[in-house]
Amino acid sequence: MVQTIDQEILHIVAHEIGHGFGLPDFYEPQDKPTEKFPPAIMMAGSAMEITDSDGWMLRRAYESIMDRYSFK
Repeated sequence: MVQTIDQEILHIVAHEIGHGFGLPDFYEPQDKPTEKFPPAIMMAGSAMEITDSDGWMLRRAYESIMDRYSFK
């Protein structure tokens, strides 16, 4: 399957995988953590590759899961 992914849609695949990790869409301004939130793959049209903002969101989701289920 990976061999058939076209480079032109790779950002869409990355976005959808983000949902698998629990990351939300940021389509509307009120959806963003802050008004000045930097571009992210989860913010449709603002980034074509995974950014530091996406890494930050993934770490936050991971930390939340760790705390919720007492994983250490």
